[in-house]
Amino acid sequence: MVLYASVRDIGVDLCARAGYDVDADPGPGHPPALADPTADAVGLVDDPRPIAIEPLTEASVGPEAVVPRLAAALDAGQDCLFVAPAPDGSEALARVVASVLETPTALAADDPEGRRFYSGPDRVPLSDGTYACVRAPPERLQWREVRVGADRPRLELSAADEVVAVFEHVDALACPDRGTFRHAYARTDDGQFAVTERGEVVATFAGVAAMRRGGYTPVAMPLVPEHLFPAESTPARSWAVCAATDDPAVYGPDGVHDWP
Repeated sequence: MVLYASVRDIGVDLCARAGYDVDADPGPGHPPALADPTADAVGLVDDPRPIAIEPLTEASVGPEAVVPRLAAALDAGQDCLFVAPAPDGSEALARVVASVLETPTALAADDPEGRRFYSGPDRVPLSDGTYACVRAPPERLQWREVRVGADRPRLELSAADEVVAVFEHVDALACPDRGTFRHAYARTDDGQFAVTERGEVVATFAGVAAMRRGGYTPVAMPLVPEHLFPAESTPARSWAVCAATDDPAVYGPDGVHDWP
């Protein structure tokens, strides 16, 4: 049995066996490990390219962590190998990552009525310097496109069955008007977080956690593929994920495959 010092080392070992020269500590501004193909390398999915090795934790297997890492790899001209932890030897977390990245890549759904987006790690900044928030728990929030006629789909944020914000289209997220949201929040000069409703302060909290407990949820920016991935990239063919086990199965866009 091979003993690995870390989750990262699983990816390092797989890439080395596939014919890559691996830098296990490339330094700041780079992925946790970086693999460069040699002449004998076997491509992660298609033709061999540099591979960003991204070890995950149990808290970072969701789309808000995985999708930006894939986007960063593609922007650098790399494929991405995710290594998920395997508590009790289970590959369940690796399958969670694969489900996020499978077609439709990085989308919660792609229906005839319009796309549904995952929420990302960033907050929605508004035109007056505040940030959007809503009076609803985060699990009820959903970003989705709605097709209306022949124009571009409009973008809606829903809290369960209630629409709480509407945008002309996804590109309108670049600079949302303060009036788009009923509630917003900002840090005050004394370090508190003030929540406003139509410009009037309605509550003040010591921090974001307290704000959440008070019923106000900061609005997360949706993960819109065309905003994240380079136009020339093919995110659906640029990733794989495995579990941190002794003999990990490798999940890719075509399902489980033999690699290396």
